[in-house]
Amino acid sequence: MTRAVVKSIRPGDDGYTLVELIVVMAILGIVLSGLAAIFVGGSSAEAQLNNRFRAQQEARAALDRIRGDIHCASKAQALAINTYPALRLDVTSCSPTTTYDYWCAVSASTTPVRYQLWRVSSTAAPTTSTCTSTDTSRVLVASSLVSSAAFTTNATPLNGLQTVAVDFKVSGNGTSNTKELYELTDAIVARNSPRCSSASCTVVSVP
Repeated sequence: MTRAVVKSIRPGDDGYTLVELIVVMAILGIVLSGLAAIFVGGSSAEAQLNNRFRAQQEARAALDRIRGDIHCASKAQALAINTYPALRLDVTSCSPTTTYDYWCAVSASTTPVRYQLWRVSSTAAPTTSTCTSTDTSRVLVASSLVSSAAFTTNATPLNGLQTVAVDFKVSGNGTSNTKELYELTDAIVARNSPRCSSASCTVVSVP
C-alpha cells in the first residue's frame, strides 16, 4: 500500500529543498537591501535639497532687505550695539520718519551655532535695550546665520561712495554648521553718501 503511494508521486511534486530556499532568501535579501538603500538615499537627497533651498531663500530675502536700507543711507558704520555685531545706517535723507536703521546679529544658540538677524528703525541713537529681547521695535529678518561677522565698512577711495560689505552664511541643517550651507556676499553702495574728495576717506561715525 505505502509503496504504491510513493510510486504515484510525480517528479514535479517533490517541492524545494532547504538549500534552495536558503539561496532564494539570500538573493531576495540582497535585492531588497539594494532597493532600501536607493529609497533612503533618495529621501536624504530630497531633504538636503529642501534645506539648501530654505537657506538660499533666507539669505536672499535678508540681502534684498538690507540692500534697500544701505542704498538709502548717507552714512554707514559696522559697530557693535550692546555687544551684538551690528551695522548702523543713517537714513535721514531717505526717510521722513526714520533717522537710523540698525542691523544686529544676535546669538540664538550655541549647539549648533546660530545667529538671528534683527532690524531696528529708530529716530534716536541706540539705547541699552536696542536689539535685545526687550526691544519691541525690532523685526526678525533671518534666523539661521552661522556667523555673526556679517558686516564690514572700510575706508572709501578717492571719488568713491561708501560701500558696505555684507556676508550672510545661512545653514538649512538643524544640527550642523557646515551642511546645507549657503553663503551670499555683496558690496553695497550707500548711494546718498558724499563722494570722497581725498586719497582715502575713513569710515564716518554713526550714532
